[in-house]
Formats: sequence, structure tokens, C-alpha cells
Amino acid sequence: MAVVGAGWAGLAAASELHALGFRVTVYDASRTPGGRARQVDDPAMGTLDNGQHLLSGAYRDTLALIARDVPEAERTQSFTRQRLRLCSTDRQFVLNAPRWLPSSLRSAASLWLAKGLSINDKRSATQLMLRLKTSNGQEGDDQAVRQWLNNAQQSERLIRLLWEPLCLATLNTAIDEASSHLFQRVLCDSLLSPQASAADLLIPAVDLSTLWPEHVCAKVNSRLGQTVKTVAEVTGGVRVNDDVYDGCIIAVPPHGVQRLFEEAAHQQYPRIFSALSTFEYRPITTCYVDLETSLTLGEPFMMMRHDLNSETSPAPGQWVFDRNICQPGSATSFGRLAFVVSDSTSVLSLSPDDLADQLMKQLARERSPSPTPVAIKASRCFHEKRATFAAKPRLSRPNNETPWRQITFAGDWTDTGYPSVLEGAVKSGLRAANCLARQMPKKSLAP
Repeated sequence: MAVVGAGWAGLAAASELHALGFRVTVYDASRTPGGRARQVDDPAMGTLDNGQHLLSGAYRDTLALIARDVPEAERTQSFTRQRLRLCSTDRQFVLNAPRWLPSSLRSAASLWLAKGLSINDKRSATQLMLRLKTSNGQEGDDQAVRQWLNNAQQSERLIRLLWEPLCLATLNTAIDEASSHLFQRVLCDSLLSPQASAADLLIPAVDLSTLWPEHVCAKVNSRLGQTVKTVAEVTGGVRVNDDVYDGCIIAVPPHGVQRLFEEAAHQQYPRIFSALSTFEYRPITTCYVDLETSLTLGEPFMMMRHDLNSETSPAPGQWVFDRNICQPGSATSFGRLAFVVSDSTSVLSLSPDDLADQLMKQLARERSPSPTPVAIKASRCFHEKRATFAAKPRLSRPNNETPWRQITFAGDWTDTGYPSVLEGAVKSGLRAANCLARQMPKKSLAP
């Protein structure tokens, strides 16, 4: 069996096929597994990730695969785990999920105990969550998140402090155009989940390739650094470049899928390729900054007040991570921060130095009314220009099945019911693998 793409969707598919007893070969043009969530070696800063990621305790399939593929001794050191805690850099807003309450009451209690919200805001937010719970996670028609929040009488301050940052973090799409149904799904699986640890936050304490992808690649035949140019169904199987396999899972973004098939396939199935071409994308930028002097946030990560933006004081950042707390094993003697800019089109034209400078100034303003500049020792910015699909209402997303019996699709862009997050990618990979496995002859199994 072949898997084209060594991102998290492709590797989830490879892991599942291997567990089912199939011989698996994974292809990827990159020599480092993980796709949009992998490690990169920087000459000045050492090992970094190409994007700062945060996992949730609600990521059941992702955590289950990590538990299956990663030895326990390594797994215990893989994450910095904490209960749900959202704290703004100016500490004017703080939300905690108290563990001492039953999970059924935890979301309401966290809202009522939140610092920085008025009584009316707490009441309206709680009412919204209760309605969402009684509607089984899908309230009303799929519409823009802002429209849904306005209809639910959420105040502008409540939207700016809570709902907008959460929407940007999970859907990477502005609330004026993001899907309310996808956002509701995220809220239900985390804040409203009966699972006690669902709202926990898990920050990778090792680089993203070491966390899980490399373990899958060690179990299968990995052809990293090999670009797949063509995929075609042929007599007896599927041709991937010049090799023929019993079946194939294509786990690359929609624009990549289109390039793999010859023109004849495009003409035979125009609806499929037309649908793939309709996807829009949104960028995410992660900017790592090493400082000349020691600096700590006192929290693994904090919310930045990007809502305070002005022409004279640009505020592009949404989140900042203290890497010395997140990755204690690789802590430096100075401060290392990772800033995240979601839906980051507005900063793509900035030079890395200018962006790092803006983000540090934003952080200084928010942490102190009289900020003291901190000299930057080194910086590195990663712009993932097609980091996620634009999570718009009523977006048509394909299933894992395809017209070719021996080929399935995997990727967070397939119809998982999730936005473009790691859990969505993993769910898609598992579905694609099981769908393909049902079609395969027993001879495909490893001896």
C-alpha cells in the first residue's frame, strides 16, 4: 500500500494500515516528516518547529495514535499539560477551568469565575453554551461566527476577549466569515465535553517530528525526499511514479491532488477536480525570538490583545508562547518566545526583523504601562501561506472515498466535521485507511 504525503493525515493512515497488517510505503517530497507540523533546523536558533502548535485533551484520535506508536518512556516527556487557562498578556482577562467541579459544570463555572467579564457578559456567554449543549453542538443554520454571536446577544467586549481569539486559534479564519457550525463543534468537544480532560491544553515539549511522525516512519518503508509526480489506477493496482501498489492513499492538500492526476482523469471526473479547485486558504505565521536577556512570561502561553491595534501601534500577534516553559529540556539561558499570528495575510510582506520588532513592542506595551525594550538576539519567522483551508459556512468538502476503488483521499480538508487542525487530519487519515483496507485483497497483508 502506498501513502502519498507524510503529514499528519498521511502518517495516521500509514500507522493504521500498518496496525491492520499491510505493507506500507510512505512518500513525501520533504526529508522531514510532519508536513505543516514538523521540525526545522535553524543555523542560529537550533531545532524549531515550522509552526507553534497546541493540542487539546479532546484530540482523542491523535492522542490514541501517539499512545500506540510512541514508547511510554518517551511519551511521558512529550507534552507540557495544563488545565484550560486563558490569560491575556495584560492580565485583564483570565479564564480557568476548575478541576474540583464535575465536567458538566466546568464550562459554566469557568465563565462565571472569569476575570475581566461583566456580569451580563458572563450570563450571556453561559446561556449561549447551555443552548449549544441542548442543541447537540449545532445551533441554527451555518452562518458567520460573528452573525451567530450577535444573534446570541454577545457583547463586543466579550467577542473581542473570548470568542474571537478562540475562533482564530481553531479555525484560522476571521469571525466575519468563519463557519459557526465548525466553531460550535470545537466548543462542544472541549468546553462542553463530559470527558474530564477534554479541555486540557497540551503543548509539545519536544519538536513536532520527534513527537510522533518519526515513530511512524520507523515502522514503515519511508521514502522521504522523493516527489510523487503521477498517480493512476492501472490493471492490478495503482501506479505511483513507476511502482505499482495494491492501493494508495493520497494525503496532500487539494491543489496537490490536482497535480498528481493526468489530464484524462480531470476530463473523466470534472466535478471532483472542480470541487478541489474551489478551496481557499489562510496563512499562519509563527515568529520565534531569542532575547539578549532572560525573560519569562510566568505562563506557558498567553493571549495577546490584538484587538488594541492602531495605526501608530500595530498589534498583529494573537498568542505568545514561553518556549523555556513549554520545552524545559531545551531551555536556554535567555528568553525564547514564539509568537503566533493567525490568518496572517497582513504580515506576510513584513521582513522577519520588522515583524519580530513589532511583536516584541506589542508584548512590552501589554505587559507594562512603561515598557522597557528588550534587545533581540535572533529571530526566525515561518509563513505557512496555505496553512489551513478557509473555514467558511456551508463549505463543500469531499469524502475519503473516490471514484477509483483502490484510491482514497486523506487530509484535514476532507469532510471530518472538524476545522483544519491536527485532530481533523488524523481522523481523516484513519478513515481513509479503513475505507481502503475494506477494498484490499488479503495478499496485500504483510507476511
